[in-house]
Amino acid sequence: MSVVQRRAQRSFGRSPLGLAVVLVAVTVAVLAGCGSDGGSGSGAAPTTVAPTTTTPVDYRSAMVARLSDEWDDPAVAEQVVVAIGPDGLAAWEKKVPMAEVATTPLLAYRTPTRPAGDIDSLVVFAFGNRVAADGTLEPGPVNQALADTTAAFVADHPVPVFAQWEVARLLDAAGVKGVTSIEPTTGPDGQVVYLSTRGVADAIVTESGATGTQLGTAGVVCFADHEGRCLLNAAAAGIAGTAIQGVELPSTYDPQSGQAWTRDRVSYLVTDLGGRLLL
Repeated sequence: MSVVQRRAQRSFGRSPLGLAVVLVAVTVAVLAGCGSDGGSGSGAAPTTVAPTTTTPVDYRSAMVARLSDEWDDPAVAEQVVVAIGPDGLAAWEKKVPMAEVATTPLLAYRTPTRPAGDIDSLVVFAFGNRVAADGTLEPGPVNQALADTTAAFVADHPVPVFAQWEVARLLDAAGVKGVTSIEPTTGPDGQVVYLSTRGVADAIVTESGATGTQLGTAGVVCFADHEGRCLLNAAAAGIAGTAIQGVELPSTYDPQSGQAWTRDRVSYLVTDLGGRLLL
C-alpha cells in the first residue's frame, strides 16, 4: 500500500466517503507520477485526450439556419424567429422534428421552375389590397404588378387564366382574354369574406371543373414571398402547380396595404409560416 493510501485510510477509515477519497488520492498520485517531464513511469509518453463537448443544436437555431438559407437573409430570419416566439417554435417542433427542419418542404421558399412552353394554364393569387375612402376594396399596386406579369406572359403564351378577383378585374380592364375570376363572397354585414390561399386553390379547381377546362401543368403567379405557400396549397388542392422559368414575380411590399400582414416582409413571413403550420 502506498504512502498516500495508508494516510488516507488512517484519516477516513473504510467509510464510503473514505473510500471515495482514497480513490481520488490514488488517482492524483498516479497522475503525478506520469508527467511528461520524467518520473518513475514506464517511459511511454502520456496520452492526452482532449475534452469532448457536444453542443446540441437547439430548435430555434435550426429554424434560423434553414430560413437564412431559404431567404438568403440571416437578419430577416432572426427577426422572424424572434417574432414567432417560444409558442410558435413549439408548434413547429410538434409538427416538424428538428432532424427534418433542414429538409422539410414546409419551409421551402426556393421553388423549382418549369419552362414557359410546359405551362397549360395560369393560376394567379392576389396579395394585399387597398381600402378606399368609402371602405370599398381596391386591388392596389401589388395586384397591379401581378396583373402586369400575367398579361405579359399570356401575350406570348396564350393559356387559360384563373385569377383571384383583385387581379382578374385588372386583367379584364386591360382586355386580357380567357380570364376566369375567383370572386369573393360577402357576409351578412355586406363585408367581403377573406379568402385564404387554400380557399383560392379549391375555388380554382371548382371553377375549372365547371367550365371543363383542364388545368394541366399550371403556372403559379403570385407575390414572390407567397410563392412557396401557393405551390403547397395548390398541390394540396390537386393542382399540378409550378413556378415558371424566367418569370420575375413582384417582390415589393405595399406599406399602405389594407391587410396589415402584407405591408412589410417580416410581418408577412411570420404570417406565412403560421399558414404553413395548417397545411
